Amino acid sequence: MPHAEGPGVLDAIARTAIFGALHPEVRDALLPYFEPLELAGGQTLCRQGDPSDALYVLCSGSLGAFGPSLSTDRERLLGVIAPGETVGELGLLTEQPRSATVRALRDCTLLKLSRGDVLLRLMRAHPEALVGTLRQIVDRHLRNDRGESLTPARTFALLGFDASVRLRATAEQLAQALAPFGSAAVIDANLGRDGDAAWHSQREREHRFVLYVAGPDEPAWRATCLRQADQVMMVARADATPAPWPDAMCRSGVDALHRPRHLILLGDRATPAAGHAARWLSQFDGEVVLHHVRGAADHARVARHLAQRATGLVLSGGGARGFGHIGVVRALRELGQPIDAVGGTSMGAIIAAGVACEWDDAQLLEQMRQAFLRGHPLRDLTLPLIALTRGTRATRLLRRSFGARDIEDLVIPFFCVSANLTRGSVDVHTRGSLWKWLRAGAAIPGLLPPLLDAGMVHVDGAVMNNLPTDVMRDRGVHQVIAVDISGDDALPATFEDVALPTLPRLTWEWMHGRQWPSLFAILVRAAMVQSERSSEERRKLATWLLTPPHGQVGLLNWKAYERAIESGYAYTMRYFETIAIRSRP
Repeated sequence: MPHAEGPGVLDAIARTAIFGALHPEVRDALLPYFEPLELAGGQTLCRQGDPSDALYVLCSGSLGAFGPSLSTDRERLLGVIAPGETVGELGLLTEQPRSATVRALRDCTLLKLSRGDVLLRLMRAHPEALVGTLRQIVDRHLRNDRGESLTPARTFALLGFDASVRLRATAEQLAQALAPFGSAAVIDANLGRDGDAAWHSQREREHRFVLYVAGPDEPAWRATCLRQADQVMMVARADATPAPWPDAMCRSGVDALHRPRHLILLGDRATPAAGHAARWLSQFDGEVVLHHVRGAADHARVARHLAQRATGLVLSGGGARGFGHIGVVRALRELGQPIDAVGGTSMGAIIAAGVACEWDDAQLLEQMRQAFLRGHPLRDLTLPLIALTRGTRATRLLRRSFGARDIEDLVIPFFCVSANLTRGSVDVHTRGSLWKWLRAGAAIPGLLPPLLDAGMVHVDGAVMNNLPTDVMRDRGVHQVIAVDISGDDALPATFEDVALPTLPRLTWEWMHGRQWPSLFAILVRAAMVQSERSSEERRKLATWLLTPPHGQVGLLNWKAYERAIESGYAYTMRYFETIAIRSRP
């Protein structure tokens, strides 16, 4: 069996948290126990649940740790394992199964230590190795508790669609935007084409981020960039005619070796052309993250996403109390808090869509007033065979507010959720007609008719997930501001009864203050009560959980919108002021 040897191997061992504190002579003595291992891009090192039979040191390349999604049954990328990091030390020590599936994002060189007894003897003889191990384990757990991923990606391949793309300028602007999170190097063909694997590894050690840049007329260098990248960034002009991407490897998530793929559309229009982004995305198989980039602010937002420093805003449903979200948004803007992604449920999703449309505070308020106060979305009452209203007014008002926009046309990444009664699942909507999926996600059962689409029945997302922080996390956003305005909506009974009296008697009872809960209130409460049982876990996923007092604003009391807005604004300002005071030295 071959063993590891040479100065490069010793250097890799010396950079790890476990072995780095050891005396060089001790590290030399460990060499015979390490076996060299080559892993091609896309290959699996271990699967979740496998026995923990070895510790690995990554010398070059990058590995991706994959685990179960929080909101779906799909797999998600938990983070990237960079050179100098180890895999499997906790499992080897505790003899617990692998906690994640680990795959090579690109070609990797590793060292394998399969003798757990060697590691235990080492730690007994050299406690500094145990300290390094514990620090690494504790750091990973703390990052997980804070909602952070493992090590964010370090290397990115920026691939131009055609010669018209200002690729170098885009890379320089992105590197500048990444600077607050670490040094970023831009490497093009002139600088990097003659570099060997050791040269590229050295650049990656010298810089926190490396941007490999390749135009369409550099096939050999383009292939090198793809081999070196943790993530792939495809750059095209927003006004270019959508066409198949020139790199076949980028068109499929499997062919891209499970690496995250980004599509950057460079444009100068304030509002992207309706439907254009959808045509670009339709050629790709699997998930592709879309970024509309028009200037410095958009470059900064993309950089925060790449550095795992993006902040997402999640807004819950809550009927008329949703106007409180407008106050929260206004406060966040005044505080200078960037909103890099936004999503929500029911009324929260509608407000979130306005944020994603980049409406200013006045526009957001006016659009919501037009829709919910002047528009009276629930006044088209009908024979209640399916619902109390026809849904025509609500549909017309949403179409009037959001027009022909697709979700893909929104500059700020957006999602909304609906409850799919056909499948019995939560559906997350990140593509398609914006007004249509907002209508689906706000269809309170019995109050608004469900939206029927492709054989599926969709109703209000609050039925199953009223605070979708799990969806935001699954979309790679690890700093989450969650606003829960659902409140305590319990319907109290101030007297006992088993049946309604006759209409004249009922009228007399109401006139004298003895009132039953309204049908509207019962339907709204019934739609939300089930999701509240699972909301506690989703609240824990928030980095900052805001629960503005609703000041006794009823779920359908639209006329109290000013009180809800001011309550949300004042609460948010106090909330972050308190955090700032606590964080002062």
